[in-house]
Parts: sequence; C-alpha cells; structure tokens
Amino acid sequence: MDTNTSTGQVTGRASRYAWVIVAVLWLTLLVSYFDRVAIAAALPFMSRELGLSPSVVGVVTGALFLSYTAVQVPAGYLSDRIGQRRVIAAAIAWWTVFSFLTGVVASSLIALVAVRFLMGAGEGFHPPPLWRTLSNWFPSGGRSKPLALMLTALTLGPALAPVVALPIISSLGWRWVFYLTAIPGALTVLLVLLMLRDSPLKKNLRTDVPPSRHLAQKRNWLLPHIWLTFGAFFFFGFVLYGLMSWLPTYLIKYRGLTLTHAGVFSSSPYLAGTAGLVIGAFMCQRYFNNVRRRFIAATYLLTAVSIALTVLAPTVNLAGLALTLSGFFLFAGLGPFWSVPMDIVQPHEVGMWLGFINMGTQISGFLGPILIGWMIQTTGSFTVVFLAMICSLVLAAGCLTMARAKPVPSALMRASVPT
Repeated sequence: MDTNTSTGQVTGRASRYAWVIVAVLWLTLLVSYFDRVAIAAALPFMSRELGLSPSVVGVVTGALFLSYTAVQVPAGYLSDRIGQRRVIAAAIAWWTVFSFLTGVVASSLIALVAVRFLMGAGEGFHPPPLWRTLSNWFPSGGRSKPLALMLTALTLGPALAPVVALPIISSLGWRWVFYLTAIPGALTVLLVLLMLRDSPLKKNLRTDVPPSRHLAQKRNWLLPHIWLTFGAFFFFGFVLYGLMSWLPTYLIKYRGLTLTHAGVFSSSPYLAGTAGLVIGAFMCQRYFNNVRRRFIAATYLLTAVSIALTVLAPTVNLAGLALTLSGFFLFAGLGPFWSVPMDIVQPHEVGMWLGFINMGTQISGFLGPILIGWMIQTTGSFTVVFLAMICSLVLAAGCLTMARAKPVPSALMRASVPT
C-alpha cells in the first residue's frame, strides 16, 4: 500500500481498513445527528408543557448552532495539531453529557438554552477532525464515494429520530428521549478509542507548526472560491436545518397528522436522502467529476422545485411525496460538495478550512430556526417558510456556479506523531 509520508494519506489503492474507518466515522455522525435532531420530535410536546411560543422554540433549537458555529475553526486547528481521534472522542463525550442534561433541566427555559448551547460546542468539535481523517485515508479524486457513504448518517440520523423518539415519547414521556441518548454516546466513545486511526501510518496524527512570524500572512483569507463555497453551504444549511427543526411540528400541528403518520412523513425525506447521497456521489464521480459544482447546483435547483410542489400539493399524501423528493435531491450533491474543498486546500489544513466552510451551514442552522419561528408566528403559515427555502436554494446554486476552484496557497508544514 503506497502512502504519503508527510500526512499518512493513502495515495494508491485504499486499504481494507480504510473502510473500517469510514464505518466508525459513519457511526459517530449517526449518533451526532440523532442527538441533535431528537429535540425536533420532542418540541411539540415540550412547547405544550412549557408554553413555548414559536419564536422561543427557534431560540431553543438555534442555541446549539450558535456555539457549534463558534468552535468550527478552533476545532479544525486543534484536530490538525493534536490528532483527530482524540478530538472526536472528547467531542462525543461532551455532547452526550449535555444531551442527557436536556431532559433534566428542561423545566427552566434559561437552563434549557444554556444546556443546548453547551451541547453545541461538543457537536461543533466533531466535523473538522472527521473530514481530516477521511482525507488522510483516501486520495484526491477518490473521496466522493466514501464521503457519500459516510454522510448517509446525516440522513439516517434524522430519519431514525422521529421513528425512535415518538414511541418513546408516547410510552415514557419526551424527557426520556434525551436520557436514553447516553447509551449510544458512551458506546461510541469506546469504539472510537479502540478502532479509529487518524491515518494509515499514525494512530494520532499531529501537525507541528514551525515557528514563523510570517506564517499568518501566508494564509489568504480573501479567496473568492472559499467564500462562495461558504455562502453555498450557508444557504443550503437554511433548508437542511429548517426542515430538521420544524418538519415534525409542520406535520403534526399544521397538517394535523397523528404521531404515527407524522413519524413516517418526517422520516421519508431522509430515507430518500440516503439513497440520494449514494446515487448522487456515484453518478457524479463517474459522469460529472470534472463539473462537480454544476452537478451540485443542479441538485439544489431540483430541491427547490420539489419544495414548490409541496406548497402546491392539494393533499397530505402528495405533499409528503414532494417532501420525499426534496430530501432525495437535497442530499444528492452533499458527497461531491465536500470533495471539492478537500481537493483544493493543502492536506495539512483540511481540518481548518473545512471547519471554516462548515461554519456557513451552522450560522444558518442558528439563524434559520429563529427566522422560521418568527415567520410562522407572524403569518400563521408555512407557505412563506417554503418560499424562503426555495430562494435560499437558488442562491446556493448561484454561489457554486460562480466559484472557481484554485489551490489554496499556504506554507508547507511538517507532520509528526506525539510520543
């Protein structure tokens, strides 16, 4: 097996253990998104018991994304410096504690917002080392497929959340949704410590930074393609987290569905998104590898069309079908999306740059639920919300179309292993 001695990255055929790494990363992402989205299933019942208005609900759900956003770049920097495996294990342990505490402190609004804010800090330290680890194990041009397979956790987590959470709520109460997240969280930390490796050569891959007064000047933060990619992910995140936060409420409160039917329609867009992730990545890598940005932009526009069909659907079943289509197209471009910045930044800065780009969707993850809550409270309708999502997707497609990928100039850094 050929490897790059500076990063430990596989440059020839990926080893068999690389797919074990994908499986471990997939599980960490599944637990992350399940814990994050579980609150959406509990919100209608929390709101009723605690008397929360839609605007306040938006603050509760958005608090997580505020801290999540704030730690993205520091998380990428730290994971590049001390090793990805260590940061991932610590992040999971941190957010698991505060996910459990969500059920404990929920009777106090201030405490609830504080706990969700602190949980978001743990969640935010997870993605940058995850991207860096996958980048270490797979070569440039061969990452779309493993990325898509790993990112199916982003769709399966939200798909499983209502299916698992709503029966728990029905039998034990909504607080138990948060109490029980401690079990998969603890098991995942143990699995990461036992099975995860930062690269084929290193258990804990650390990048040593040579002392230089001019190092900060060599990193150019004014690169148009980075900011356009950031913008695309911002507008994408408004739709993604808007649906994650408000879809069960929309189906139960505004469409009048029972818990059983709401669970099905809340899950179907994400199950379709799982298929979209895999099919989209395989199609893009095989047929559109040289025009990935256009392929991703097309998936955003098709999502916009599907959401428009949801607004126009005369029946609940047709609206559910349109939402399912929107989930398929929304996630179809996600695997290729992450492979674009991975190919254009320096290997030793993947964690930092992708952490920065990921800030785009987390900022919208914070602002989006609050804005959606305000729109619902002001208009009493979800139609304006769906129209805002359509505009956001068009803007995301425009950002990607304008981006021109060029390698990021950066000082070369040495990689070493801690003793």
